[in-house]
Amino acid sequence: MTLTREPFTTTRTVAGLAGTWELSWIDGPSTTPEAARTTPIGATVPGEVHTALMAAGILPDLDTGWGELAQFWVGHSQWAYRRTFEWDPTPGATTDLVADGLDTVATVIVNGQTIGHARDQHVAYRWSVDDVLTPGLNTIEIRFDSPWDAALRHERERGPLPSPYDEPYAHVRKSASNFGWDWGPHFVTAGIWRDIRLETFIGRIDHVRPLVTFGAGFACANVAVHIGVDAPEGATVHGVLLDPSGTPVARGDAGIDEGQGVIVLTVEEPNLWWPVGMGSPVLYCLRTELRRHGRVLDTGETRLGLRSVEIREEPDAAGARWEIWVNGKRVKIKGYNWIPDDTFPSRETRIAARIDQAVEGNANLLRIWGGGHFVSTEFLDACDERGVLVWHDFLFACSAYSEDAETVALVTREAEQAVTRMSAHPCLILWCGGNETVLGRHHWGWADQMADRGWGGRYYLDLLPGIVAKLDPTTPYVPNAPWSGAIDIDPELDARGTANLWDAWNDVDYAHYRDRDPAFVVEMGWCGPPAWTTLRAAVPGERPGPHSPLTRHHMRAIDGMHKLTRGLQPHFPIPQDGSPWHFAAQLVQARAVGVGVEWLRSRERCGGMIVWQLNDCWPAISWSAVDYAGIEKPAWYALQRAFAELLVTVQPIAPGGTFNPAGSAGLELVIVNDGRRARSETVMVRRVDFQGRTMASRALTANAPADGIARLAIPDEIGTPERPADEILIIDSSAGRSVWSYRPDRETHLDAAQFDLAAEIEAGA
Repeated sequence: MTLTREPFTTTRTVAGLAGTWELSWIDGPSTTPEAARTTPIGATVPGEVHTALMAAGILPDLDTGWGELAQFWVGHSQWAYRRTFEWDPTPGATTDLVADGLDTVATVIVNGQTIGHARDQHVAYRWSVDDVLTPGLNTIEIRFDSPWDAALRHERERGPLPSPYDEPYAHVRKSASNFGWDWGPHFVTAGIWRDIRLETFIGRIDHVRPLVTFGAGFACANVAVHIGVDAPEGATVHGVLLDPSGTPVARGDAGIDEGQGVIVLTVEEPNLWWPVGMGSPVLYCLRTELRRHGRVLDTGETRLGLRSVEIREEPDAAGARWEIWVNGKRVKIKGYNWIPDDTFPSRETRIAARIDQAVEGNANLLRIWGGGHFVSTEFLDACDERGVLVWHDFLFACSAYSEDAETVALVTREAEQAVTRMSAHPCLILWCGGNETVLGRHHWGWADQMADRGWGGRYYLDLLPGIVAKLDPTTPYVPNAPWSGAIDIDPELDARGTANLWDAWNDVDYAHYRDRDPAFVVEMGWCGPPAWTTLRAAVPGERPGPHSPLTRHHMRAIDGMHKLTRGLQPHFPIPQDGSPWHFAAQLVQARAVGVGVEWLRSRERCGGMIVWQLNDCWPAISWSAVDYAGIEKPAWYALQRAFAELLVTVQPIAPGGTFNPAGSAGLELVIVNDGRRARSETVMVRRVDFQGRTMASRALTANAPADGIARLAIPDEIGTPERPADEILIIDSSAGRSVWSYRPDRETHLDAAQFDLAAEIEAGA
């Protein structure tokens, strides 16, 4: 097979190995279908074994019906990818085989000789192949062991690790969610999941890390450009920085010491990169060259934004605030958690569309959850261009993790690579050690199970912050999510740091979001079904609803159907099935997240909230605002309103007016202004009955400061109903309409809806 060669004006050339490979089953369970055992199939690279088997018709559509149950044998099998290619040597040059992602436990063989091994899905590998390649036809084979079996072996050798799932996912450096999660299926993948290629060079640029700092008042930016190279003696590096118009604004040269050159560039009166809603996400272009004896050996181009970021924790009456500041300005965070956008990463083709949906929904941050994988450069580019902030967890989730020497080495390598690759992106404003691992230590009984064994604390307190401090010191680091400031402090506290708000979904009605007053919320959410068309397509032959076995199969939350029903009960008579159930469940999800976010935004001390979750990886009943088909749920629209720059909301007042729990002593109008200018807002407050009659009304005016909040008590004669089950409060403002209901729907006297339907057939239709 002939390689696809990319032309370069330098001496470095790249020959891509993506395309069609031959995939063969080596060994595995007795349940392996005969069609998989006997005949090699074509497999697209990048890709996964699962996607190749589906394309060949050996596996059904795994996203619909009971398809998931047909594939468990895949993750317990061993596989081989093979292909041939033509290669001609370049005199004086070196050729490397580069694999950006091998999932997960693999042996790489070229022309019958083993050249390397892989043990980590999240690591890019590079091996010299000069000694094994021959002019003309060559063969490459990559054999994948079962990652599930590898994890089980580690568990037996090192001892079990406590986690919420009966799966050994923490024993292998692979996306935890591949082993099943409370919103996704159990697909233990294998394969060449990212790009693979041959690189031939005399010298090459390995990476570029521009670190941006500022002089007083942001009048001057200093860019320390760290350029890692693989180059012969006597090579130098050159860099030039171009402003958004393409005009060079700074340039410099440097020698190379121990594989790295550092060029310091100064930019006077820089154009800053701003988050969405605060200004333009201005991007500069950094061009780099590796030179030797007047010859250019390699070139690179890196986009960067000139911005600063910091976490500020200021003491307050409850403990301490926790806020994100960019370029010396506070950013009130309105974000979403991000999970892998597909169970198979090679199918993640809609990332830009998903990010656009976040922006259109008035979100300004995406948090990359630690149970998936490090996001692609394409993802970060899209966020850079749109001004979307990115919080990125390192890849630990909801489990204790072994601290044996092999795992430490793997984590070190993957973290160093990730920080090096991603640090240039201005959108990346926070590194986080992991997800709910410190929480698990405090609340899930790990101490007795782990005894004196390492549980992962070494990563969060020592290894990872050390890597960030060395490679990306201009980006803040927090050890875990949630986090209250120290390893021995309960991370669920509202007083300081970041908190999770899961008590509402798990135990009580969503009105109890108002029982909490956290400094910052990193997770909160409510489950709801996807669009009717999405769910119906996923449950062929059944009517969607709680009595449909396939519907229940596509709900993975722990006790999910019970909690979904419990959440409906305070508000509606429980619909038994079909579209009435679907509508009620979607409506309650929308109201729940809207109530929670509006409450948090109305609190002076809350620095932001990150809703769980934006997206889905398969058609599921989940916490997502956008379903797997890309359709926005009602929850997305509720959050679009709740996330708006100007929010006008009604909230209960507590006795004394200091803290507003669910039990209130009246109502107040809260005007939240996240804009950069003060606003005078006049609103019309009306109490009306269900026949549309106005019982009382008044225009109220408040002055909301820039990046601030204004409060107005609603006069009792307006806000206090005569018949609570027959009246609602309506607030009209420039932000739209807000409604306060005095009773849940099931307790009101609202007449049942009446529908008239008429249809006409047009001629020729």
